[in-house]
Amino acid sequence: MNPDSEPGGPIGVFDSGVGGLTVLRALERHLPRDAFLYVGDTARVPWGTKGPDTVQRYSVRVARHLVDSGCRAIVIACNTASAFALEAVRAAVSVPVIDVITPVAVEVARALAAPPASARHVAVLGTRGTVASHAYPRALAAIDNTLITHQRPCPLFVPLVEEGWVDGAVPEAIARTYLDPLLRENSPDALILGCTHYPMMSAVIARVARAILGRDVPLFESGDATANALAELLGAPSPDTRPVAPSARLQVTDSPELFLDIASRFLGRPVDTVEHIDLAG
Repeated sequence: MNPDSEPGGPIGVFDSGVGGLTVLRALERHLPRDAFLYVGDTARVPWGTKGPDTVQRYSVRVARHLVDSGCRAIVIACNTASAFALEAVRAAVSVPVIDVITPVAVEVARALAAPPASARHVAVLGTRGTVASHAYPRALAAIDNTLITHQRPCPLFVPLVEEGWVDGAVPEAIARTYLDPLLRENSPDALILGCTHYPMMSAVIARVARAILGRDVPLFESGDATANALAELLGAPSPDTRPVAPSARLQVTDSPELFLDIASRFLGRPVDTVEHIDLAG
């Protein structure tokens, strides 16, 4: 273990870009006394369209940087990396590593655990890579093999979110195109937002789902579920409700200037400083 990776060090969080900031936002809320180091591998974004070997290589490189920076635990704040690289990262570093898929699967299974009158269906929205990995169906089946999972890739959601188009006629029309056949055919009892960008569109997704089904469908996303799982893993105390200024360093592998404005929107607070790092080689 890196000698700096001791209790009291920051918690490392990484993603290919900005989506993982929705997870960081939840971590800051649930663990306000902790410090965080976030790395967005923006020079190689997106990871959702890349193959498993490439995602594993990128993920291990970032994870080793986080451990070398003194992090005492790592959160893989990317569904694609969680699907393809979790075991590779755990094998490469000697600090606890948590993904964003398992905690959501646990929460969904728990929410649908009451004896059903009929089959219980779960719909998953994700990137092409996450959907192709079948990580959510496997994670859910490992907890409750009676759950029936249906998936739909939604590749246009990520650019919409990054452009700030999270509500209005255009995102609503695109959401309806993705959701209509998935929901009408399967009438799910739960809907998983299986990409860390998608919570930024939760209002329009919920509204479109309600219009299609004629009822509300519970949405599940990575942020709060992962924060709860990390707190349990680390034995963290209950959140202290006294106000604390967020303590997170942000690092990217491409232009910090391009990251600043988007980061502020994702975190819901001003971001003044983003550091550039070089992870090439």
